[in-house]
Amino acid sequence: MPAVGPYVFSATDASRTFSNLGMWWDHLTAGIDSSTATPHGERLANTLAATVGTTFVAGADLVDALGDLGRATAARVAGNEDAPEAVSLLAEAWNSMRSAMAALRESGAICTAGAGSVARINVSNGGVPKLAVAQAEVGYRGLVGDRQGARQHHGRPWQALCLWSSEVINRFAHEGHPIAPGSAGENLTLVSLDWSLVRPGMLLRIGTVLAETSSWAIPCRHNAQWFTDGDFGRMSHERGPVARIYATVIEPGTVTAGDAVVVLGEPQP
Repeated sequence: MPAVGPYVFSATDASRTFSNLGMWWDHLTAGIDSSTATPHGERLANTLAATVGTTFVAGADLVDALGDLGRATAARVAGNEDAPEAVSLLAEAWNSMRSAMAALRESGAICTAGAGSVARINVSNGGVPKLAVAQAEVGYRGLVGDRQGARQHHGRPWQALCLWSSEVINRFAHEGHPIAPGSAGENLTLVSLDWSLVRPGMLLRIGTVLAETSSWAIPCRHNAQWFTDGDFGRMSHERGPVARIYATVIEPGTVTAGDAVVVLGEPQP
C-alpha cells in the first residue's frame, strides 16, 4: 500500500484522497482570506494537470480545478496506486494541503488559540452509536480499537479522528432530538471549545496527541435516526457551526476523558 511518511493509504484511501481534493480545498478556504494558501493549491494543480495531460490556468477557481484534476488523477492511477508515479502524486497532494493549512495559520486566517477538554471518548466495531471508554491509544489511523463500518467513505489518514462539540449535541437534544455523545460516530466529544471558531486547518493538542483538523464530516442517512424529522442535514457545516470535523494525527499518543484540548499555532512538545 502507498505511504506518505507514517501515513499508509489503501488503494481506496488514495483514490478517495485524490477525488476529494476539491472538497478539501473548499472546506479549508471557505469564508476566509485564503490568499496565503493559494500558491500551494496552484502548485498542486499544476502538478496534477501536467500528469493528466492538461493545463491549469493561474487564477482559476481552485475548488473546481482541484476537483476535476483530482478525479482525473484518481482515474489515471486506478489499479496502480503503489506505482512510483501514484505515490509521488499522493505525497504532493498531502504535502500541499498541509502546507496550505500552515500558511493559513501563520496568516491569522485560522484560529490559533483556545481551549477545552475531552468530555467523552467513543469507539465501536463499526457503525453508530459509538460507546464510551475512559482512555484510548491514538495512532496515525485513529483510536486503537475503533473501526469504521463503511471504508468507502471513512478511514482515510486525514479522517483518523472525528471530533464534535458537546454543546452542539446538547443543543440538539434540548430541541427534542434523540441524540447523545457518540450517537453520530464522533471519536472525541469535546467540551468548552468554541465551536464557532473550529474549522479545517487548526492544530489541537488533545492529551498527548497532536491533531490537525482536515475537513468537515459530511452527514449521511445513518444519522437520520438522531433527528425527530430525519433531517440529518442539521449536522452539516452549511447550516452553521454545528458539524463534526475530521482530523489527521500528527503525533500519536494517549487520550483520557477529562484531558485538556489546546489550540496551537505551531506544533509544540
